[in-house]
Amino acid sequence: MTGAIARVEVAEASHADRVLIRNIYPLYLHDLSPYTEFYELDERGVFFPDYLPDWLDHPSPLVHPLLIRADGRPAGFAFVGQAPFPHMTAGRDYRVSEFFVLARYRRRDVGQRAAHAIFDMFRGVWEVTELPANVPAVRFWRSVIGDYTGGLFEDSIEKGDIVQVFDNSAR
Repeated sequence: MTGAIARVEVAEASHADRVLIRNIYPLYLHDLSPYTEFYELDERGVFFPDYLPDWLDHPSPLVHPLLIRADGRPAGFAFVGQAPFPHMTAGRDYRVSEFFVLARYRRRDVGQRAAHAIFDMFRGVWEVTELPANVPAVRFWRSVIGDYTGGLFEDSIEKGDIVQVFDNSAR
């Protein structure tokens, strides 16, 4: 699949979308596994710890599971936390907690377009974090956020993670 993607859509996950996300989530953890030892496989081949119930099974105005589609096909997902979401820095309104685009859609502008759409869905002070070892993710987010903000973002290291912070309130 090498053709251009005409349409990238991001929407809050419906019940059916949540089943889809649950099915593709292990692909995300597999892709993340070279950069962290936090997630392990149990004897059944299932990753643990399992935080999906927090995102998909317990509706909360503080968590936003989002499905990414490319030309109408499932292409990935994102989990956005909203303050006072417990796993984010005080003084920030939103956090990209998880972001995944299927390999077949990478380097085809789907991730960037999805990220920009997500930022446009929610206005305020954002934080995005990456594991320092995940160099492709660090490069991706610096590029995406730099493009989105015209370079007006902070880039630092906090608690061992690389963190970008920006405010799109006035955008």
